[in-house]
Amino acid sequence: MSFSTVSRVTLRSSFVGVAAKRRDAVKISRVTNGARCFAFFSRFRPDAESAGIVGAQGRDDYDRDDVEHYFNYMGCLAVEGTYDRMNALIESGKHPIDIILLFASAEGDTPKIEEILKAGADKTVVDLDGKSAKDLAGKANPGKRDAVLELLA
Repeated sequence: MSFSTVSRVTLRSSFVGVAAKRRDAVKISRVTNGARCFAFFSRFRPDAESAGIVGAQGRDDYDRDDVEHYFNYMGCLAVEGTYDRMNALIESGKHPIDIILLFASAEGDTPKIEEILKAGADKTVVDLDGKSAKDLAGKANPGKRDAVLELLA
């Protein structure tokens, strides 16, 4: 006489999805809310741009929030102490992507400069003091000055 045991797995919520892979568990049903998520990890897509993550943005995809995020991320707020310069640049009517170019140029952030130039940033933009991105190149990081100037050429 042989006995077979079948155990059922009860899911805690509908968001859990499917049960963990256990040899003694039986799949009850496929729980879904209709949403699907795809992640493409491939050796044929080695960088974020070819995967469609970064660099797929255009000039008009950047807004005031992106300027503020970049300002905070690069530590400009910590150095300056206020948002005054950032707000003045935004209120002057300059496009957000051009403002980010000014900050990235001063910080020597070459990957960001490459990204926003591909998205359509204006290399000839000037800040409130009349300094161009080339004039600001590497201001906070002199070792990156030549690399920034090469990108802005």
